[in-house]
Amino acid sequence: MAPSPSFPLDQARQILDAGLEAMALEPICADRRSLLLHYLAQLAQWNRVHNLTAVRDPLAMVSHHLLDSLSLLPWLPGGEVCDIGSGAGLPGIPLAICRPDQTFTLVEPTGKRAAFLRSVVAGLGLARVHIIQSRSEAYQPAAYPAAVVSRAVASLAELDLMTRHLQGPATLCLALKGPRAGDEIAAWPRAAGLQVTMHSLQVPGLPPRVLVRWQA
Repeated sequence: MAPSPSFPLDQARQILDAGLEAMALEPICADRRSLLLHYLAQLAQWNRVHNLTAVRDPLAMVSHHLLDSLSLLPWLPGGEVCDIGSGAGLPGIPLAICRPDQTFTLVEPTGKRAAFLRSVVAGLGLARVHIIQSRSEAYQPAAYPAAVVSRAVASLAELDLMTRHLQGPATLCLALKGPRAGDEIAAWPRAAGLQVTMHSLQVPGLPPRVLVRWQA
């Protein structure tokens, strides 16, 4: 799957390399970085027709989508990861590219987004990524995942309600949020009975980000 000639591949690679270095993430080899950029090129191409993301500039997508998603890597446990409301595959696809030995299930109800995800997974050869076209509440896996991840899907209280049936005793929930995450926790009645923590994230090119972690 070669990027479109119109995709600014070299510039995107420079931004990605600089961002990964600044974030000091786990080593990501050149082949995995190329897959990340191929995914982004496909997203930019589909986005011109299907409006998968509000970010239109392919170079801005590097920070807003790739680096933001990859900021979860240090917090991601081993085992199966369930990406709720995956949309255009964020954060699930970038994480799956960098963790090829883990299984990822991307749950997305919208047909055009699920079609894009299936195309990307096939094109990039992501054999351990599964696409479920379903509302999260209707998704009933055979076993609890090791982690539930989410990015820009709903408030924390709503996300918790949407995924309650996926939260086993050992399941870790990870939600990428903006700086008002504390307000969402204050408005989330069940938070008092959970192990909820907030962690500041520094993503190059983005305002302050917050990771909210909890476990039942």
